[in-house]
Amino acid sequence: MILSVSYNFFNGEEHLVPSLRSVRNSVEHISIVFQEISNKGEVATTAAKEALHRAIEENLVDHVVVYQPDLHLPRSVNELKKRVTGLQIAREQSATHFFTIDADEFYREEEFSAARKKIEEEGYNSTSVGSFLHIKRPVYRGDDVTNCAFITKIEKDTRLGAPTYPPPMVDPTRKISVPETKHYHFKKEEIAMYHMNMVRKDIREKLNNSSTTDKAFLSQVHEAFTNWEDKSVFNFPRKGPIAIEHVENEFNTYDPGEDV
Repeated sequence: MILSVSYNFFNGEEHLVPSLRSVRNSVEHISIVFQEISNKGEVATTAAKEALHRAIEENLVDHVVVYQPDLHLPRSVNELKKRVTGLQIAREQSATHFFTIDADEFYREEEFSAARKKIEEEGYNSTSVGSFLHIKRPVYRGDDVTNCAFITKIEKDTRLGAPTYPPPMVDPTRKISVPETKHYHFKKEEIAMYHMNMVRKDIREKLNNSSTTDKAFLSQVHEAFTNWEDKSVFNFPRKGPIAIEHVENEFNTYDPGEDV
């Protein structure tokens, strides 16, 4: 297996370098597809550019390209084209396997190693994982219902943006199809994606540039986030109550609680 992972990066810079560190030893190649202008037309922050430069200086990334969005297209189309760019880079690097990731996503190294071994031994050409969300601080974690496409074999007809995908609740821009799919969905006890999706210096900046343009939903998410006080449960709009547990900041990523 020659595994290439491609980061889809515009914001979430607080987590980029720690996220890269979490996967650096588990893959052969890392690319970052960076946008200086978001799919909404906003300019990337100085902090995002500084995080990218830091990643390069620390040799955490092998390949960086800048994606220029077509602002006449829907945000989701640009998001898909950006991830397709990452897959193309993987092909150019002669990678045999691929997955796409965002700057606020993390994996445990020991779980990753075991997952790679299982994929190679069992011959899976398509895999997926479940996820845990984190809210306000990386020490508040909950079992999410969102799934994520994981390591996929690069074959001639492998493509992103497939109309269907084996497990539900997967970002449409990550649905990746493989001919004659032999799919395995990892149990969370085996491996999971740890998502700092609700841990931000500026949650509005994240929501404003989301590929989701449902303003009512984004407003509900912002309100739920802002008013969250019960540290045992988070009521995620359209997902329902998610039990929250207090954990350690195991990935040593940005913690707003340390700014207080």
